[in-house]
Amino acid sequence: MDVYSNYEVWLVAGSQHLYGPRTLEQVAANSREIGNYFNSSGKLSVSVSVRAIVTTADEISSVCREANADSNCIGLICWMHTFSPAKMWIAGLRELTKPFLHFH
Repeated sequence: MDVYSNYEVWLVAGSQHLYGPRTLEQVAANSREIGNYFNSSGKLSVSVSVRAIVTTADEISSVCREANADSNCIGLICWMHTFSPAKMWIAGLRELTKPFLHFH
């Protein structure tokens, strides 16, 4: 058994409601595609878990706290879909105690 098999990295996409439901559905589909690519590539020792799209500062803070509390989560990949204001991320990232990679 691989020593890393129980660990995962969370893929969290950030967007805004102003884009509308169709766009948010597409962002979710794109997130799943990215996660599936990472998981099927065979290049990572951990799995990538695609999380729900976050669109508010409260949702971002919540997912960061959840990541902190999950002993199997070793970090986050944060993908900010097009224009997702950085100020929405400040509080959550201040709380985050795990490493993150920022895609933009």
